[in-house]
Amino acid sequence: MSITSTAPPMPAPEFPENAGFRRFTVDEYHRMIQQGILAHGEPVEPLEGWVVRKTSHGTPHDSAIGTLEGLLLGLLPAGWFQRSQRAVTLADSEPEPDLAVVRGPRGRYRDAHPGPANIAILIEVSDSSLRTDRVGMTRVYAGAGVRCTGW
Repeated sequence: MSITSTAPPMPAPEFPENAGFRRFTVDEYHRMIQQGILAHGEPVEPLEGWVVRKTSHGTPHDSAIGTLEGLLLGLLPAGWFQRSQRAVTLADSEPEPDLAVVRGPRGRYRDAHPGPANIAILIEVSDSSLRTDRVGMTRVYAGAGVRCTGW
């Protein structure tokens, strides 16, 4: 399966339960990758059970992330580290926040991504995806028990 559109992810449409749509668990999403239904590195992520296209990043977005990485580096307490654009696992989603500060050690995440109990900070940088991040991603993170502040 190949996805070529660069349109930002849209919220799942509202359809009656019997319309033929179904949500997937995070485990089912991983099995789709293992079985080749979705390719490793394909620009999608599971959000609230839907497999959603990720938005592409432009130069201003990447520059802002680099600036934030530099600022955070000297501020992190012992036992915490930052991850850039790497997955976190929530109950029904596995988003890739632009930056996350998570509990160490780094080796803890060889077999599983950090979950809400190991996340101190999540940052989404928005240049073209402000509405999606403020509404959709806030709902995803808050629904998993991750506190969203700073809007």
